[in-house]
Amino acid sequence: MVKRRVFDEAFKEMAVELSYVKGSIQEAARELDIDPGRISKWRQRHKKNDQTLPANTTLTDEQQQIRRLQVATS
Repeated sequence: MVKRRVFDEAFKEMAVELSYVKGSIQEAARELDIDPGRISKWRQRHKKNDQTLPANTTLTDEQQQIRRLQVATS
């Protein structure tokens, strides 16, 4: 019987960010040795969560840079 791999939220966020940096879900999935469909699903959830953040949320410089990169690649 094959054991299911369980990924924590930190790994999922890192995988999503990597997929944006690489510019490809396929490349990120290959590098992380996971199914591209997982990253795609995580990206959708990540995008949905970003839209629900209150407008007055203060982001760190790093978070702002990540957001700019995400917007630039989408």
